[in-house]
Amino acid sequence: MYNLFIFIRKYNAVILFILLEVLCFIMIVQSLPYHNRKMANVSNSISGGIHKTTSNWNDYLHLRSENEALVEHNALLLKRLGCEEAEADTAYYDDVFTYIPARVVNNSIYEMNNYIVIDKGSVDGIEPDMGVICGNGVVGKVLNVTQHFASVMSMLNSYSIISCRFIDNQYVANVVWDNGNYRYGLVKDIPSHLIIKVGDTLVTSGFSNSFPADVLVGTIEEKGEDDENMFSTAKLKFSTNFSTLRYVYVVKNNFKSEIDSLCITR
Repeated sequence: MYNLFIFIRKYNAVILFILLEVLCFIMIVQSLPYHNRKMANVSNSISGGIHKTTSNWNDYLHLRSENEALVEHNALLLKRLGCEEAEADTAYYDDVFTYIPARVVNNSIYEMNNYIVIDKGSVDGIEPDMGVICGNGVVGKVLNVTQHFASVMSMLNSYSIISCRFIDNQYVANVVWDNGNYRYGLVKDIPSHLIIKVGDTLVTSGFSNSFPADVLVGTIEEKGEDDENMFSTAKLKFSTNFSTLRYVYVVKNNFKSEIDSLCITR
């Protein structure tokens, strides 16, 4: 402790100078919008690099489980390609959608509004509002993009709404998250006359430019109560396990601008 006091006494002018420089730098960044934005971009790039390094080590430690998941996913793809109807769907999706693979470098699942950071950005063709999926189903939507990274608003977010439909009866509903368990969501706007049962499967409706139709969302776990507007709710188990999410695909709709041009505002 005595040596510390001696050090501070000996270099007090230098220490004071450094502290004042840091204080001035902080004041400049906070007071000027341009500098604030530049500093935010630098901070995002640095944090993205740190998360990517950490993710590299995690990837090394989880190679076996990742390989098993890839084998299962490839088996499902081969099974799909073996069906004539699926071959027609695949050709359609190849024309309309492009899938950009990305790796998850940061992920939160216990907050009220959870986000994911992936290692692809604007240089890779990533843009806001693009859908994000994985081998098991829907993940979320791209929110913000930097040059080499992008943040994704996952389904585990109070602002997330996914348009979906029941496979059995084709009825459309919306899936949200109720800020509870990361494995479960809530299906809203189900017509009360509709008979649903545990195990019913929901997929994307295809009414959004962000996702192709028929991407798995989850299965009904428990039916809820009817509301005063003649609609009911149901508890949904997500097909995506966000706690083990490592690799995703960003969905690019190749005709989004053309479709958007047809939308007429009155």
